Amino acid sequence: TAGNERNDKIRSKKMEKKRMKLGIRVEEVGFHEFSDRLRIHGVIEEGPQDLGCYHTINIAVDDMKAFSIIKEKWRHHQLARIEDAVKASKQPLLTFVSMDEDSAVIAILRQSGAQHIATVESHRCGKMYESENTEKEYFGEVISILKTIKSSFSALVIVGPGFSKENFVKYGKSKEPSLFKNSVLSGAGSGGMNGVYEAIKAGVVNKITRENRVTYETGLVEQLFEEIAKENLASYGEKEVYNALETGAVEMLLISDAMIRSKKGEKLLDLAKRNNSKFVIINTMHDAGKKLDGIGGIGAILRFKTNT
Repeated sequence: TAGNERNDKIRSKKMEKKRMKLGIRVEEVGFHEFSDRLRIHGVIEEGPQDLGCYHTINIAVDDMKAFSIIKEKWRHHQLARIEDAVKASKQPLLTFVSMDEDSAVIAILRQSGAQHIATVESHRCGKMYESENTEKEYFGEVISILKTIKSSFSALVIVGPGFSKENFVKYGKSKEPSLFKNSVLSGAGSGGMNGVYEAIKAGVVNKITRENRVTYETGLVEQLFEEIAKENLASYGEKEVYNALETGAVEMLLISDAMIRSKKGEKLLDLAKRNNSKFVIINTMHDAGKKLDGIGGIGAILRFKTNT
């Protein structure tokens, strides 16, 4: 028994972890989409021990404040994407309506957290609530507030228990279809701000943000292929796109995330910058990205037709 206790002490001592600050020269980066983790692999150049050894760090979204990124030279497209991310962080991510038969809470989700905007009471009172006009007044008041606070950048999420949220969406789509165009229904065990926090905890933010980006990229790739089919305002293939960029004919350059990491991709992006062409990096993890990858990972939507 004494021997076992001694072994347990040795084992617990060996497994003890200490926090330390490391500087790693990155050689390999991989993104695990299923867990939203960035896997960084490289050689330790700064730290209290194991200098020159390889180490891997897993970074989650909530860990980013503990990391610094140092590069000897930033490419313009990298800075542009960072600037876009900073701008997006200042915009509302989602607009929430958390409702039940008694009341509705309107809230906005920003990077800093969820902010309560207003509470609307249904004013139901026994059989009075059975009146269709009473329900319309309740829904109408919620919609009037949404029209004043919801930005075009944020998706609309309706949560709560029971059937009030379904009736509200049905009514809203008939009265204000543009406001409810991309609305999302999400179940919750309670209304009010508790329903908002429940939906956030369930992962609705990550799901909608990812889906919105995929929808945007898919729309651009489909536009490219439509123009290719019509033999009109589109170009694809490395040489053809390069020539179109040189003549200033490119309105929007579509480039895959795999191509952008190559010297050829960097050369095309530099040329796009010099000729005031916009660019979008297409993720090859979804179907539209794979479709673009099938024609070489590069394509261009043109301002005008070229002879190339």
